Amino acid sequence: MAQKRKTNQTETVFEAALSLAVKDGWDSLTLAAVAKKARVPLKDVEKQYSDIWALLKAVLLKLEKDTHAAVGDYLGDSWRDNLMELLMSRFEIAQRHRGAYASLPGSFARNPQQSPRFAKQFYKYLDTTLKTAGVEKKLCQPACVVAFGALYLSLVEVWLRDDTPDLSKTMAAIDKRMGMLEQGFAFLKRTK
Repeated sequence: MAQKRKTNQTETVFEAALSLAVKDGWDSLTLAAVAKKARVPLKDVEKQYSDIWALLKAVLLKLEKDTHAAVGDYLGDSWRDNLMELLMSRFEIAQRHRGAYASLPGSFARNPQQSPRFAKQFYKYLDTTLKTAGVEKKLCQPACVVAFGALYLSLVEVWLRDDTPDLSKTMAAIDKRMGMLEQGFAFLKRTK
């Protein structure tokens, strides 16, 4: 029972942070404001998170876990199809809080000292996503992961501008960029 209450409280805190980040960005948030919006004692929030950036890190980890859970049964033999499924699912799940995620670049630009805290997590997300999709282990080397990161960030830009109800512009961009990634991986396989 206590675990369920803690999970519900965590969800409430995440929802409060995501809703507040839309207006002013993550860098303007405080744990006190999030606790107040969530109607959770501040001491409980501070027990979980050292600062707002630690809370953001937890929110991003949950987005990753939710994405992998959503596609688990739909992955097949094609790494390309699997990667498309993983990317599209992530954007669909994030869509509900698009404004909060759209505020991330500005928050990081105003607080560049926070970027290193997230670089390792972002790299791990990229690497895990490639491996989950079924990309050959020998292709999941740092250069490929970084290239996939650049591709992913370009897709985020498309998603943030996508005004279609079914995110068809984002889907089209994913499909196009998968072709580029496929060519890059094919080149790497030939040079090995």
